[in-house]
Amino acid sequence: MASRAALLSTKNPSCPRLSAFSSSLPKPPHRLLFFPSPPPCRLRRLFSPLLSYNLHRSPAASMASAASYEKELAAAKKAASVAARLCQTVQKALVQSDVQSKSDKSPVTVADYGSQALVSLVLKTELPSESFSLVAEEDSGDLRKDGAQETLRRITELVNNTLSIDGTYNITLSEEDVLVAIDSGKSEGGPNGRHWVLDPIDGTKGFLRGDQYAIALALLDGGRVVLGVLACPNLPLTSIAIPDEHSLQKQVGCLFSAKIGDGAFMQSLNGSSPTKIHVSAIENSEDASFFESFEAAHSMHDLSSVIAEKLGVRAPPVRIDSQAKYGALARGDGAIYLRFPHKGYREKIWDHAAGYIVVTEAGGVATDAAGNNLDFSKGRYLDLDTGIIVTNKKLMPALLKAVQDAVKEKSQSASLL
Repeated sequence: MASRAALLSTKNPSCPRLSAFSSSLPKPPHRLLFFPSPPPCRLRRLFSPLLSYNLHRSPAASMASAASYEKELAAAKKAASVAARLCQTVQKALVQSDVQSKSDKSPVTVADYGSQALVSLVLKTELPSESFSLVAEEDSGDLRKDGAQETLRRITELVNNTLSIDGTYNITLSEEDVLVAIDSGKSEGGPNGRHWVLDPIDGTKGFLRGDQYAIALALLDGGRVVLGVLACPNLPLTSIAIPDEHSLQKQVGCLFSAKIGDGAFMQSLNGSSPTKIHVSAIENSEDASFFESFEAAHSMHDLSSVIAEKLGVRAPPVRIDSQAKYGALARGDGAIYLRFPHKGYREKIWDHAAGYIVVTEAGGVATDAAGNNLDFSKGRYLDLDTGIIVTNKKLMPALLKAVQDAVKEKSQSASLL
């Protein structure tokens, strides 16, 4: 497989349509906006890690600052919404030749980098007095290599165009500013202090198909998820569980948000008033429907089928990409979410942190297959027993038993081979 650096080059014969993709996207306005004062170099200092803050801030002190989460939540919603606008622009013009390959085999586009840069910038601009630590999926390594200049130029154009359209921030970024913003996501997280957690495009395969994806942003404080935001540009505002002959005319674009102890909310990405949401109240597992990953490579569908059979679930599974599943479950579109990654895969915290707090604040429960709470305090990875199960509090005991029985049977069957 070609290297990311080679694939980034517009001269690479495997990417003959990259130039066409670039030219099809909207260009930024000719009139550029500049940093009024202080000069742009200050932007780079905004992303310098202030490690002493995170190393010396105790969990008790972190919890005592809960009153400030309203400000952080507002900043997170703004950041995810601005990043969603960039992603929508790219998806409309997307062609397959714009895809490169990551080491974990999932595709990545210029939208990943642009989204991460925008989220970093907005958070630092909205919260200038706070220490900044971001655990995120991307870094600028491949963009700094020979052959990546055209891709970096296009990312920078997209970021500046998005900022100009938004109109909130009177700034224009250089290519180096964009690289620095992307690299602000190198934090390792952990149990001390505050750490933002970001997946700039969760569900990249869905993104490439023109289907579901999410910008997923959460905040850890003392190792706990204290707020989260899911921007889901393609998710209908109405339930996906209800068949609708006019589905093509459904309004799409959801923004889910949650703050610890305050419940979960949904609003339109276009800016409607937030509405409080709650998980399904279904008690009989036979009446439940369940979500699972669209891609069979992301979750063991066969194990999910056995669990559904044990519960007597009659409805077929709803398979969609990304943490949009968490949002849909949080508003009651379904009752169960099952995710069982294949052996050897380690879940990353950015794949679940935002969805976790949205669904739990909506009244749901999320554990691993052994019934353990999800622990986001161990760094960039989640250590799990087998997988993740999410449902309401009434269904969890039966679901947990069905999961454990199915896992045990699968293990016994494998041992006989």
